[in-house]
Amino acid sequence: MNSPKLFSKWSLVAFAAALSFCLVLFRPTSIPERYDRYIPHLPSGGRTAGIPNIVHYTYLKKDASSTLHFTFQDYLSVYGANTLFKPTAIYLHTDHNDTYIATAAREGNTWTRAILSDFAPILRINHVVAPTTANNLTIKNIEAKSDFVRWEQMLALGGIYMDWDVLPLRDVAALRRVGFRNVVGRQPGGGVNSGLAMCAKGSQLAYLMARDGPRVFDGGWGTHAVDLITHLSDRLVGVDGEVLILDEKAWAPTSWVPDSFDKLFRPHDDALPFGEEDVHADKEQDAVVRWDAKENFGKKNASEWRMDFSPTYLLHAFKSRKHDDDGWYKEWKGVTVEYVMRRNSNFARAAYPLVKRMVEEGLVKETNDEI
Repeated sequence: MNSPKLFSKWSLVAFAAALSFCLVLFRPTSIPERYDRYIPHLPSGGRTAGIPNIVHYTYLKKDASSTLHFTFQDYLSVYGANTLFKPTAIYLHTDHNDTYIATAAREGNTWTRAILSDFAPILRINHVVAPTTANNLTIKNIEAKSDFVRWEQMLALGGIYMDWDVLPLRDVAALRRVGFRNVVGRQPGGGVNSGLAMCAKGSQLAYLMARDGPRVFDGGWGTHAVDLITHLSDRLVGVDGEVLILDEKAWAPTSWVPDSFDKLFRPHDDALPFGEEDVHADKEQDAVVRWDAKENFGKKNASEWRMDFSPTYLLHAFKSRKHDDDGWYKEWKGVTVEYVMRRNSNFARAAYPLVKRMVEEGLVKETNDEI
């Protein structure tokens, strides 16, 4: 008498079991695009600390008519990363489509064509959708959109993220292998630089930046970026092996304020260009010889304008903010091959070994003054 009801009951049980099995079997294997909504809490135990040798850049459209336009300083950053790091891949995360990128590789300016062509064997174009809102606010600044995209990608892939104005000076393999899941660095003022980061895939720092950046976004520049990564990094140093914070000289010895910008970029036309002996001294690997080459036991002469980049791995050469448009700055075009090869500024001293190598490889001409 009860057999139909019993059959119906067991049919429902069987269907539920089959459905559960299918959900397990066919669950998504990739993380959804907006990680902050979907990722569960990541435990710190049992994960590798290895930071992969992958480099990341972002280039997003400001509006529908935006073009892909790279500068020599952009090319110098990518060339430096490729030459010094020897990465397995260089990712360009962008919302430009393949058709447009192919056109830019053929018809763009010198440095756009160079980046898309010279590094083609290792360059990976990753198409992303730039967020338009966060925390119920419209994201107006392209820099903020880039902030959110970069942390999603760092969480998913791990590696080395760099803003376009970062100049690699040395290989960072030792930092990748030091045993921390994240390596970050301070900038002048004590905050942690948000334009540079090294992360293991799935690190908690990357997860929290991806999750909480949209939560704290207030429409400005810093709350979701420098402020958040500073608070997070300081806190997570207390988690064994999670975060290593480097001194500001390691990644950002100068800043965007005019005086600091002048210190890095201003040409000293009244000074003799630094010579090959200076370049050789910068590369000296004998610790005693390197130290003995410093005059007066390393004490700085107040009138000396030259910087020592010995403590610097990656030079975040910030663009100037609110610089008076007069004096040398008014006449300065920007970073060019010719500017570096004149060898009379601190940025030129830092960039010269790479640019000289470009010239020797026939990639650029010494007199090229195209920005």
